[in-house]
Amino acid sequence: MATQKRRPPSRRAVLLRKYRKWLLPAACALVALLIIGLSLFYILRFAEPEPEPPASSLIPENMLQVEDIYEGTRLIPKFDLPVCQYEREKFNDLGRFVRYEDGKALMGIDVSEFQGDIDWAQVKASEQVDFVIIRLGYRGMTQGLLVTDECFEKNYQGAVDAGLPVGVYFFSQAITEAEAEAEADYALSVLDGRGLDYPIAFDWEPPVPGENLPAEDLRAYNAQGADVARFGAAFCKRVEERGYKPCFYSNKNMIYKFFDMDAVKDYPIWLAEYQREPSLYYNFRMWQYSDQGTIPGISTAVDLNICFEPY
Repeated sequence: MATQKRRPPSRRAVLLRKYRKWLLPAACALVALLIIGLSLFYILRFAEPEPEPPASSLIPENMLQVEDIYEGTRLIPKFDLPVCQYEREKFNDLGRFVRYEDGKALMGIDVSEFQGDIDWAQVKASEQVDFVIIRLGYRGMTQGLLVTDECFEKNYQGAVDAGLPVGVYFFSQAITEAEAEAEADYALSVLDGRGLDYPIAFDWEPPVPGENLPAEDLRAYNAQGADVARFGAAFCKRVEERGYKPCFYSNKNMIYKFFDMDAVKDYPIWLAEYQREPSLYYNFRMWQYSDQGTIPGISTAVDLNICFEPY
């Protein structure tokens, strides 16, 4: 009887027998990976995100977050100063002038020798000016000499004779407290006991280099804001001791980014901000809103001001 030949196993069968012991662990690993992948998908897709820290916790302790009407949300230094309470709806843009319609705010101008000869009788007759702040003098930016404004005497006498309430300002370039006190003493000596209705203002502004005036020639070029604020306080204290009202002049940028305003918190602020509505967060008593005013009796452009609490 003939024997039947056995067919050799197929290649597939050979491979199946060879790798059988690895199939089950591989299948288990694949299932585990699938479970892990689905779990991660669920966590990332449906799990609640971690809550973000409140915005207040991101603000440095020495800063405040405020809403500025021109710049939106911004951070400003935290000073121990009263907050501005003026009501926006009471500012009235009349084209040439801005008024604050609360029944007591007054309009004023400030002038210096740059306005030339002024017809004060005509200024008064225009009924557009309630008070005037006159530059009394200044300290030179290079040599530091103290100088009286060449038109101070005739501006002071002309305004007083016209029946306009008067204040003065001194343009400072002090680099020490002693220099600021010397500037105050100089202003007091020029006044020589004459009365003022409005304050003596301390006006320190950073010197700006020019083509013929390099930075190294400007004695106050590297002055620090914290120091200058102390100089201003020394000036204001000096004039207050002599019975005059002091005032600190500055602009919004300098108040927020340069001066340490806590040093002058005891003195009213005269704010320079050339807008149709002021936006300083802190309170101020006078506001210089334009340097392009036109007033009968004055042949040049002139600074325009509002005093919210008349002196």
